[in-house]
Amino acid sequence: MTLGHRRHRPCEAPLYRYATINSPLGVRQTRTTRREGELGGNTRILIETLRRGPPLDGRYANIRVVNRDPRTGDRQGHQGMLSVVFRATDSRTGRPVALKFFDPDLQGFGARYRMDLFYRECKLLERLVDKPRCLQLVQPLSELRLPGSGAGGRSPTIDCGYCVLEWLDGDITEYFLRQDEHDALIKLALFRQTVLGVFALHREDIAHRDVKYDNLRRTHRKDQEMVIPIDLGAAVDLSSDPIGGFRDYAGPVGAPAFSPLEAHAGLGSIRTLAAYTDVYALGCLLHDLFNVELYAVRLVKDPGFNNCYMACWTHMDAVRSRTANPEDLVREWDDVMARTKGQITPPPIDSAATTVPPAVRDQLNALLHRLTDADYRHREHRQDRIVRAIDGAVKALENRFTTERRQAERAERRRRREHRARRQQERLDFHLKKKQEEVHSS
Repeated sequence: MTLGHRRHRPCEAPLYRYATINSPLGVRQTRTTRREGELGGNTRILIETLRRGPPLDGRYANIRVVNRDPRTGDRQGHQGMLSVVFRATDSRTGRPVALKFFDPDLQGFGARYRMDLFYRECKLLERLVDKPRCLQLVQPLSELRLPGSGAGGRSPTIDCGYCVLEWLDGDITEYFLRQDEHDALIKLALFRQTVLGVFALHREDIAHRDVKYDNLRRTHRKDQEMVIPIDLGAAVDLSSDPIGGFRDYAGPVGAPAFSPLEAHAGLGSIRTLAAYTDVYALGCLLHDLFNVELYAVRLVKDPGFNNCYMACWTHMDAVRSRTANPEDLVREWDDVMARTKGQITPPPIDSAATTVPPAVRDQLNALLHRLTDADYRHREHRQDRIVRAIDGAVKALENRFTTERRQAERAERRRRREHRARRQQERLDFHLKKKQEEVHSS
């Protein structure tokens, strides 16, 4: 079994056909659609238009694409599944900004659904303006008209939606890819700020649902360091209804390696579980700060987890074929989880290649298991308790470092006393020997 097993893929559309789609701003636009997963030329046109043209809106200059190949428009890495992101300079403030465009080549089956996701992200960002520890919107949803690429030499017009966000440079990936190069106290401080950033969204009744280290940025605001969750493409208002059909959520909404068991069993769209998805992802991040091997990779090596997964997935697949009612699905999930969870042996935070200090191993293990419990009802979902556990581990490390420093200082003082005593003895022996030689010579 692999995480992401049987993730839903939409049906494929013909390679080229023309479709009229209503944009979020009410503009009717004719676009060239394509087979799902194949790139067209619209992204290249967008990149060239912004690179060679005048400042966007007369304001944003020095534009360069950051998540696509500037020559082909191909995706780079796993970021920007729905968007083409550019870095630019805001001439009004002199600060860098991010231009986030809806991918003009995402036009196959489900284009309306994907556009709705982009539109929802922009609306959520509007709610977060001036909210602490939240990504800030510089300019709300707008549209740029550009010529598209079509079959047979046709060039339909495309109204490409975009928004402008603050640019955050503080990539934290190195803390997860080179754990042994960073002190445990620094990593725990980073994790503490990550927890505060995720729960800042929860206080606004928003769940991120795609928490992972490449969706987090470090920055300073008001002389305070903090971690800001970015890329809210999968984020939801906890009081909203799902977008799209029920089968659009047969697999996890966010990254499979950071998604809990219920998301892999088709419950990713249920709003009452969304915040617990973020909590689980936080647990994965805590583990991955101190281990080269991902938490998800260690978890799937457990035969008990695989047995539990297959039992839960089979049961919920049958349930989902009968009903899409969220309350019924959650009730069935709670039942099957209570019967199968006992098979799982969760991986501890310390592995063969761990960098977790022995002094806080037990404390961090307890926190990890509370965050990643297979049963969402038992996950620690209160910020104050999580932060208190982190602070407890930090205090224990500081006490250990203080003790070790004092021991080292006492050892150094003892070494110096012994050195002085040896020097005094050597001088005394030298004078005695000299006296003896004088006596013998006389």
